[in-house]
Amino acid sequence: MKRNISENLKKALLQLNLTEKEIVSYLTLLEQGALSIQDISKNTGINRVTTYSAIEELKQKGLVSESRRGKRKLFVAENPESLENILQEKKHQLKQEENILQNIILPSLKAININQENKPQIKFFEGADEINKIFDNILKSSEVIDCGSYDTAIKATTQAFEKEYFAEIKRKKIFFRMILEDTSLNRKFAEMGKGAIHVKFLPPETKSSADIIVFGENVALMSYDRQTATLIGNKSIADSIKMYLDFMWDRL
Repeated sequence: MKRNISENLKKALLQLNLTEKEIVSYLTLLEQGALSIQDISKNTGINRVTTYSAIEELKQKGLVSESRRGKRKLFVAENPESLENILQEKKHQLKQEENILQNIILPSLKAININQENKPQIKFFEGADEINKIFDNILKSSEVIDCGSYDTAIKATTQAFEKEYFAEIKRKKIFFRMILEDTSLNRKFAEMGKGAIHVKFLPPETKSSADIIVFGENVALMSYDRQTATLIGNKSIADSIKMYLDFMWDRL
């Protein structure tokens, strides 16, 4: 006969890591006393193989003991206070898991996270609209240095956009330096940005087909011919490239 168990009692015992079959078997023994596997199976409606497995688990948890009556092997429920032993074991196991978490898992994961933080963050952009997103981010910096040419940049922008951009640079008081290829268009561009940007020109024989822009902890590599850009977020890389551009700036 299958035993009915209140939902509250079942939920409470499940919290102690007992399975439903272990709960039914234990309560049956507690109620009826010493029983064989066959008798437990009849009383619970659980097949004998599963009953035997449940009883073995209960023995390991200290909730059931084994006895003999003649040649018959019987099983007896231990005092319900034995459930406290399970709770204490859970507390002990939880403490061990907490120690493992604090002393092994968290330090290891934090070390991995630090390594990830030190790796450059690289993003790729394609198309004029995507490239303009980088220019929006540039406006959040207090200092920018750019080496390139407006001759190629004009393929991804317009004079109207540049005028508005210069106005934003001036309004936000960004220290914006540009090292440009020496062409007539770039000189007109420099004149247009007067008061907003500081410009120096490369030697006439030096050509530039792409831009390198350093702002904050970022380096942007712009290829206006293909309308693609690569943004590298890494302080060490940004500081190093800025040092090279500063060196160029001082010698022009």
